[in-house]
Amino acid sequence: MIKLLDLLNEIYLDEAIVRVPQEILNKSKKAFNYIKSRLEDLKTKSPKDYNQPYIDSKFKDYFKFKDLKNQDLVISIGFYNDSNDVGTGRIDTINDILLINLAYFKPNDLADFEDLIEHELVHAMDPKIRDQRLFGIMYAKKGVDLSKSGGKSEYNKNYEKFLKTPWEFDAFTAPLINKLATNIKKSPEYRDILLKLLSDIKTQDIYSLIDKDEYKQMPWFFSKKKWTSKNWLSIEQEYLTELYKIKTWSTKPTLYKRFLSRLGKELI
Repeated sequence: MIKLLDLLNEIYLDEAIVRVPQEILNKSKKAFNYIKSRLEDLKTKSPKDYNQPYIDSKFKDYFKFKDLKNQDLVISIGFYNDSNDVGTGRIDTINDILLINLAYFKPNDLADFEDLIEHELVHAMDPKIRDQRLFGIMYAKKGVDLSKSGGKSEYNKNYEKFLKTPWEFDAFTAPLINKLATNIKKSPEYRDILLKLLSDIKTQDIYSLIDKDEYKQMPWFFSKKKWTSKNWLSIEQEYLTELYKIKTWSTKPTLYKRFLSRLGKELI
């Protein structure tokens, strides 16, 4: 059986996820419930243009915490409504607005909303993105505009590049690793099975892994949703989505090692 220390061999042990304060993440539920109760009204008030979002007075300066340079960070929540946009959310680090695309808001999926909020707040905290000059240089070299992708094949290829960009890697790993660490702490007997899965994913197809009996309980560990039969289909889809990210990172050894190192710090 693969052990944690075996997987962490020759990994950068100083790696860590970008941690959004829990008291800030806790405000996501209140925001979700407010949006859910007033969704149609908010959609009507929200423009398609995310550059000119609608900001409800309730969400002005909604999140107040520190960025990674320990500087004060005050983030409002803004809304737009564009079904043609590829994103469910964005972050405007110039005006400090977390933008939510109401066209994709799921009234029955708090967990998905919480992941979105965490993802965008990681971006907000990130000096790589807040420094416009630095980000401009980085984006010119590694950035990907998914809205300009053509067919499905081109989109998938560009999405994999998107997942590998330094800023998206940071934003995607935080909620994923938090889910895994939280659930493994509830059921520590599955830790080695998870680690074996993460080792096998380097060389095996995702769908072949899903079909294996030894991994049949793994989908539950990749979600914040309650472990009920009612949630099974959405949890299975979430599992596929997260495995796809990890599989993509595993094709770039440095990213895969960094992912495992971040996870390892949370599991130890």
